[in-house]
Amino acid sequence: MKSRMPMHSREIAGLSLVELMITILVLAILLAVAVPSLRTAMRRGYVSNTTNDLAGDLAYARAEAAGRHKYVSICRSTDAETCDTGTSSSYATGWLIYAYDGGSTGPNQTYSTTADPAHALLRASKGDDRTSISATDEKVLTFNQSGLPVTNNGRTAENFVICVLNKSGDGAESTAEVPGRQVSLNPSGGVSIAELAPAAACTL
Repeated sequence: MKSRMPMHSREIAGLSLVELMITILVLAILLAVAVPSLRTAMRRGYVSNTTNDLAGDLAYARAEAAGRHKYVSICRSTDAETCDTGTSSSYATGWLIYAYDGGSTGPNQTYSTTADPAHALLRASKGDDRTSISATDEKVLTFNQSGLPVTNNGRTAENFVICVLNKSGDGAESTAEVPGRQVSLNPSGGVSIAELAPAAACTL
């Protein structure tokens, strides 16, 4: 007679209630640690991206002025089409880069194809509404045909302070976790970037 192998009942694996509760608790702890870290990394990224965009555009404007042998200016803009002629020194809503011949008017002209169709728009930035950008003043910034900054009402250099908006969105801040940056344009046209101290002012 053939012997029969003993039959075993199939055991169904699963989590007990206690094991499930422990798993949920561990996941909650991991999320509590990971989510703030991710948010901080994203906020640091906003500052870094805005800083790189602005510093890159300053270098671009200088190179275009020297390459085209024309004046190249940068002005604040709220619509990516015209210069903002108000008194605010904020570049947070964007800026324009444009080239032109000085003619009888000279440098530091405000971009306007209506007033002067010879103005050539080179770049338009809409900025980032998650960061603030405060400049030394509200005046047009211009490079001459040699790529050097042009004096505008006594100003030959320019500083920009970039900070992330706070969590409530009603102001900007520089903190140990998300420090602000300062972009500096010196009288020779060089651009440098420095990190702000925690609690440093986000305005100039």
